[in-house]
Amino acid sequence: MRPRLSLLLLSLALFALGGVLSWPRPVEEEGVRPRRAGPLPEMGVVVAARDIEYCGYHTPCGPGSRTDTIFYVRIRGGEARALAIPRDLYSPAVGGKINGAYARGGAGLLKQAVEEATGLVAERHLILTLESVARVVDAVGGVEVYLDRPMRYTDRAAKLYIDFPAGRLHLNGEEAVKYMRFRHDALGDYARLDRIKGVISQVLKKAQDPRTWPALALALREAWRELDTDLSLEEALAHLPGVQGLRLSLATLPTREGRGTFLYVDEGAKAQVLAAWMGMALPSSPPQVPVRLRGERDLILWGQALLAREGVEVQVEEAEVARSAVYTKDLEAGSYVAELFHLPLLAPYGPVSGVVVELGRDLVE
Repeated sequence: MRPRLSLLLLSLALFALGGVLSWPRPVEEEGVRPRRAGPLPEMGVVVAARDIEYCGYHTPCGPGSRTDTIFYVRIRGGEARALAIPRDLYSPAVGGKINGAYARGGAGLLKQAVEEATGLVAERHLILTLESVARVVDAVGGVEVYLDRPMRYTDRAAKLYIDFPAGRLHLNGEEAVKYMRFRHDALGDYARLDRIKGVISQVLKKAQDPRTWPALALALREAWRELDTDLSLEEALAHLPGVQGLRLSLATLPTREGRGTFLYVDEGAKAQVLAAWMGMALPSSPPQVPVRLRGERDLILWGQALLAREGVEVQVEEAEVARSAVYTKDLEAGSYVAELFHLPLLAPYGPVSGVVVELGRDLVE
C-alpha cells in the first residue's frame, strides 16, 4: 500500500524542522532550555511592534523606540486569548501614552504599563520590528483580505505608499504590514487594531499546518536577531507543534475618550470584558442571540445545517469572504459558535449585531 501524500508531506516537514532545530546555535543560547508544562506552558506575553526611527528629515532608517501596536496574550491550555491595547491609552506608569513606554523604560516599563492597564500578569515580552512581521507573514504564504473600498495613503516622510484596490486581495509580508499600518478611516486606530486581529488569526491558522513549519522556522531564525525578547528561539521553536489545535480569541481593551488625544481605560466595560474573556468557559447551550452566516451559497447551506442540528436559526447573506472567522461582541455566545465551527473568535471594536460567522474557501482548501 502506498503511503498517503499528506503523510509524506508531514514527514518531510517534520524532518526539515528537525534539521533547523539541530543547527549549531550561538553560545549564549546554549544555556537556555525550554520549560515544558504540557503542549504549551501557561504564560502572559506582551507582544508589541516598533514604529519607524528617523535619522533626518524624511529619512526613515530603521526600527523606532515607540510601540504603536501592543497586545497582551494569555496562553493557557489549548487557548490563546489576545487583548489589543490602543496606542493612545494614558498610562500613569509612563506619564503619557502607552506607546511611549518602550522608549522611556524598555520592555520592563512596557510590561508594567500593560499590567497596570489590564490588571493581568505579563511574564514575558516579544518586541517585533515591521521587517520581522513581514518575514513571518511571508513564511506562512501570505494572507487574504477583502476591502469594501480602495485603501490609499501616502506618507513620503515614512516612505509609506499604500494603494490597494477594493475586493479580495492576497497580500505578501510587506503588503500585509502596509495593510496593518493604515489607520486613515473613520475608526482610526481601532479599525487598524481590527485589521491586525484578522491578520494574526490567519497567520496562527496557517502556522498550525506542519507543512509551514520549515519555512516558519527559517523565518523566525532570521527575524530573531531583530527582536527584543526574553523568549529564546529554541524555546519558541520547541513550542511550534503545540500550536496545532490552539483556539484563538481576540478582543480590544475597552476605553473612553479623555483630555486631548488621550484615551482612558473604561473600568466598567473592562471588568465585563475580562470576566467573560479570561474566565470564559464554553457554554453548554446554544446562544440566544441572532446568528448570521456570510459567505458563498454552498458554504452557507453547510453552516445552516450545522447550526440547525444545534437548534439555532440563522440569517444568511451571500457575500465575498476572504478568510473564515466568528465576529461578535458577545464573547460567551461567540465562543460557543467559534468552537462549533473550529474558527477563531474576533471581537472587533466596530459595531456587530449578534454573532456573525464568515465562511470562506479556506474551510475547504
